[in-house]
Amino acid sequence: MSKVIKQAHLGLALAAWTLGMMYLATGAAQAGVSAIEVSPLTMELRIAPGRTYTDTITIANGGKETEHIRAFCQDWALKPDGVVVFVAAGRLPGSASGWLEVTPTEFDVAPGKTQTVRYTVRVPEDASGEARTVILFEGGAQKLNLPGGPSALVPRVGTILYVQVGEPPAVQAKVTSFELSPEGGALILENQGAGHLRFTARYEIRCGSKLARAGELPSFVVLPAPFNIHRLAVPKETLDGLGLGEYEVTVLLDCGGPSLFGARRSVALAPETPSLIATRQ
Repeated sequence: MSKVIKQAHLGLALAAWTLGMMYLATGAAQAGVSAIEVSPLTMELRIAPGRTYTDTITIANGGKETEHIRAFCQDWALKPDGVVVFVAAGRLPGSASGWLEVTPTEFDVAPGKTQTVRYTVRVPEDASGEARTVILFEGGAQKLNLPGGPSALVPRVGTILYVQVGEPPAVQAKVTSFELSPEGGALILENQGAGHLRFTARYEIRCGSKLARAGELPSFVVLPAPFNIHRLAVPKETLDGLGLGEYEVTVLLDCGGPSLFGARRSVALAPETPSLIATRQ
């Protein structure tokens, strides 16, 4: 059995640092550098052991020059702050890079035109659990005039693939800490399951029974171990401008499971000491 579970944007600004090349992988190359776009950005597949799945990716050139593109797979992981790290194929636990065949691997895309790239996922008979890879599309080096002298940037866009072999695992996660200060704070979440979790987040600040403030926090993905820790920042601006008094700050996390995750911290903004003092968690 092969099934597409979900096709969606990753929902994150993915900052990738590899071999001295910096590129913001949001589905289109950095403005003014290149105009390569890829669709879809993310695929979530469920494939049985020993089976194959084939699909296509579309590369578009919205620029004024022909782009020569090279396609290849790499492993990737998420740091606790959400930054994506790309490494060579087959280096990380949970790699699906060796399961993929991509054709063509090199091609030209004329201005205003598109190119279809086919990929096939072949799952080994003995595979189980979740595996991941990214199909990267790399253009030619672009010259940049930066302070300190000319430089070059290699634009890359990519499609991230999650491959769930067999049935998806149960949702298991735990908030391990939640700290606040006048400069902001952070909630630490641990994914204790065997598959990635995609969270939306919001906060509520109450003074007694009155809702003083509420809002959204950035959505994020948490991978399974060993990349299963995420640090969700609570910006200083979330707390700025609150009047003096006692407040209860709640962060709620939703990953589509049967229940919400979250944490609450009571704080006091004291008039004699203009700072937030944690009183309980």
